[in-house]
Amino acid sequence: MKDYEQHKKNFLKLLSESASTMPSEYQKVAKYIRRYYKKVSFMNLPELTEKLSIEEEIINNYISNIGFQSFEEFRNELRHVAMVDLKTTDRFQISMDMINPKVNSIMNLVVNKEISNLKSLSTTLNEQTFASIVGEVIKANEIIVVGTRASAPITLYAEYMLNRIGKRTGKIMSGGTENLDSLSLIDRSSLVIGFGFARYPKETIKLLSFFKKRNMKIISITDNLMSPLARFSDIVMTIPCESMSFTDFYATPICVINALVILVSQLDEHTSLKHLNEFENIAKDMGFYF
Repeated sequence: MKDYEQHKKNFLKLLSESASTMPSEYQKVAKYIRRYYKKVSFMNLPELTEKLSIEEEIINNYISNIGFQSFEEFRNELRHVAMVDLKTTDRFQISMDMINPKVNSIMNLVVNKEISNLKSLSTTLNEQTFASIVGEVIKANEIIVVGTRASAPITLYAEYMLNRIGKRTGKIMSGGTENLDSLSLIDRSSLVIGFGFARYPKETIKLLSFFKKRNMKIISITDNLMSPLARFSDIVMTIPCESMSFTDFYATPICVINALVILVSQLDEHTSLKHLNEFENIAKDMGFYF
């Protein structure tokens, strides 16, 4: 987290120092963003201009002068700085200030934010990194999926889908003693896939640190390269997971898991089809479905 704290310090220092020699309107923009950076990280350009009663051109010029090509690029950087600091209560208060508490309004915001995350995933996906992950999953004899707290449901789904196509997969969804007791039994040749997003649970970080000390191959799926998961990982895939309130928005990790499983199954068709058929036979015998 030291790298993150230094990055945050440098970024906020840039906002303060850059404005000192600029026109008064630019200084007004800088002071507001510096003071309310958590809230601004959730605002779009029209909302910020309305709040400051300043033309969009002035804000865009200020942002350009400090080295960003667009407000969206600046806001994304601001979001990275703010996300780790955002407590549940911060997110809740920001949502109360910005969201109209009506069913249609909130539903539209939630759906549109997930759509925005998915579009961003589609346009920013690093195909080379994703291909490397696919290759490691195909090679692995055993996989351990790690994700705690809000990432636990993602971990559960990843384990379920990977087992469906014949990849022997286990999961760790907490740092409790029931999991710690079995850590020594995990084969060091196993592939570790970690999920973790801001505010980055310490349980996940400690588990990845443990596996790193055992020289195990680690893949992290997280929200930015400054994530504390990254330093323990051999491969890091970043995906957008922006939220509007204290809840977590996880359409993109589920999408990544689905794409990973589909691609692995196509590249290893024989194994995948064999296990899918076995699953169908078991499901029929056990009466899993109506």
